[in-house]
Amino acid sequence: MTKKAFGKKGSYTVFLVMFMSGMIIMSSAVINASHKLAIDSSCEDLGRVWAGSVLGDYDRKLRERYGFYGYIGNEDLTREKLIRYADFSFKKKKYIKLTSLECSLKEYKLTDLETFRDQMKKAAIGFWSPVPLGDDSIPNSDEADGVTGASNSGETSGGRKITAGWIIGGLPSRNYSGKPLKGSGGSSLMESAYIFKSFKDHVDDRDLGKTFFDNEIEYILTGKPDDEKARKLVYAEILAERNALNVAYLYSCTEKRQAALEAAELITPGPEAVLTQALILEVWALLEARNDLAILYDGKQVPLIKRDDNWALELSNAVEKVEDEEDVDGELDTRESKKYVRPKRIEGERYSDYLKTLLIAVPEKKRLLRVMDLIQINMKYAYCDYFLMDDLYVGLDYTMVINGKEHLYHDEYK
Repeated sequence: MTKKAFGKKGSYTVFLVMFMSGMIIMSSAVINASHKLAIDSSCEDLGRVWAGSVLGDYDRKLRERYGFYGYIGNEDLTREKLIRYADFSFKKKKYIKLTSLECSLKEYKLTDLETFRDQMKKAAIGFWSPVPLGDDSIPNSDEADGVTGASNSGETSGGRKITAGWIIGGLPSRNYSGKPLKGSGGSSLMESAYIFKSFKDHVDDRDLGKTFFDNEIEYILTGKPDDEKARKLVYAEILAERNALNVAYLYSCTEKRQAALEAAELITPGPEAVLTQALILEVWALLEARNDLAILYDGKQVPLIKRDDNWALELSNAVEKVEDEEDVDGELDTRESKKYVRPKRIEGERYSDYLKTLLIAVPEKKRLLRVMDLIQINMKYAYCDYFLMDDLYVGLDYTMVINGKEHLYHDEYK
């Protein structure tokens, strides 16, 4: 073999060795890259599954009764749960090493006002309907843990009040330390729709089953953890509203105004008749307002602006009160709420409509916090002694370092 032929053959051999080495290196790189890609993909998929598992452990009773999603936890417990999921998933995979896992829930507290408002809006526009907790799921009596000292001994529903400082101090409205609420977002109508779907008032229990208070919307309006006091305060507000509207109507009605003046001249002839007329009209309007409340308490309607056929009481009722100088202040005994003078025509707004007008005047932050209060009170009373709104979350963020690479995860209730 010539030297030239040997050199040519050697060149081919060297080229072939170089080519095969390159292919081996390339294949190894592809395999390693595919291996890393498979690990990353597996970790991403599993990480999302674990986050979904945490969210899947939401309180079913809270969802059924109030339409809110929320799971009970804290950062340490949630982190431990995620680590257990990872250990179970990776225990037979020696090529996957989890070196750290950190969890953050601070942006997802259900008691954050914006988060809570968002959940309320979703419940209001969704297909959810409140499911009463029902007597068979109620472990607590009025003397059970968490309720002891919160109600009058032996009092039945409709007369309960919370007096224990540790219970009042633990209510969201008394204990809120979160972020301030930003803007209303045009949500007041949806909030109102939610409230009148989820809570009772003095006239309508809405078939919501057993609750601690009977006058729940009255509580939202007043913030008084006393069923009877809340009802009385709302009664007084509607009475004042009706009285003002009735006075306006009487002064706008020439016939009634003139009749009042004629009666006043008989009682106090001379210049004082004008003052007596004003007193008669005021008393007449107030008596009519009390009659209006009785009609509303009976589940019937009273129009905001009255006409002659909506007016119930005669002038003689007012004149008699003025002449006798009787006290016409105070309120109607609700046990006699069906004893009223019926006008010729019943139409207009119901009790709930008057509550809606009052609800508009309550600042949104107070409305939301008092709704939280009622949810916590009822869930404690009718479901779980240690239930706290402050323990609930609607999402989570967490970070895992796997094989030296950081993986970020985020999930929340949609």
